[in-house]
Amino acid sequence: MTWKDIVNRQQGIVNFTEELISAIGKTRVLVMGAGGNGAVLDFLLRVGYQHFVVVDFDAVEATNMNRLPFTMDYIGKVKPEAWKEYLEKVNPGCCVTAYCRKVTRNDEKWLKEIISDVDIVVMGTSDPEANFVIARVCHRLRKRMVIGPGTSNCWVVSTVTHEGDVSIESVGKFGVEHVDARDVDYQALLPKYMNIYMFPGRIEKLYPETLQKVRSGEIPPRNCKIFVSMVNAAACWEIVKNTAVMNGMALQNTKVIEFPLIQVFDPFKGSAYYYDAGKDRIGIPNWLTGRIRWYPVTK
Repeated sequence: MTWKDIVNRQQGIVNFTEELISAIGKTRVLVMGAGGNGAVLDFLLRVGYQHFVVVDFDAVEATNMNRLPFTMDYIGKVKPEAWKEYLEKVNPGCCVTAYCRKVTRNDEKWLKEIISDVDIVVMGTSDPEANFVIARVCHRLRKRMVIGPGTSNCWVVSTVTHEGDVSIESVGKFGVEHVDARDVDYQALLPKYMNIYMFPGRIEKLYPETLQKVRSGEIPPRNCKIFVSMVNAAACWEIVKNTAVMNGMALQNTKVIEFPLIQVFDPFKGSAYYYDAGKDRIGIPNWLTGRIRWYPVTK
């Protein structure tokens, strides 16, 4: 099997030109966090991406089997190494760099080195401290960053293009733009982080008593293969679109979803909408005209 075999069947789908497929094969993707959101690696590999950097500190557990493509013999292996082994089994020609490391407030210098060497970053960690430092480095380097919480239980995605002053920090109104990352109170920022991603309808995906236990830390966040795969697919598609834009290619019938705009498809209600995290409003698209009607949201 060759890389050309993997990408053969998607040729001819709108936007999947030979030029874009070639660019996909050369694009370097960094995935920060190799758990549920990290499963985007499997999607990316099968779309034709070949160059990956994977960062995580955790090991594969039995509870990961509900959303990761591993088999039971992967249990106990460090996730970055497990992904490296898996990806190279599917495509022996791909290149995977694995880092077993927990990202902290002290890692700005190291992050700058690895982020400088890739084309796009996928945010797959749920740790506020790691999220903050990664996002700050991406903003300073003007590296595109794709986000979409795997625990949202729906299709949700956005790209932080880091054009102008738009960043996670500015939209979240963190108020720490000039504070050294090592001095930030990350626990105090947690509610502001949650506010960014708390799009309308999200809390309805969990029973109230379950939501309370998750928020208090009694139990880990809830996830399901069905919905995590939707986020993985959304992130993969968003990375494909970004790959086209970064290589000067025009997109047909679609566009990159630029943060603070977040694209949502709610499979429970069968509804699609945009959430503007900066203005707390939702936009309902008209698929016939392309127009969006905006409504304020009260949280």
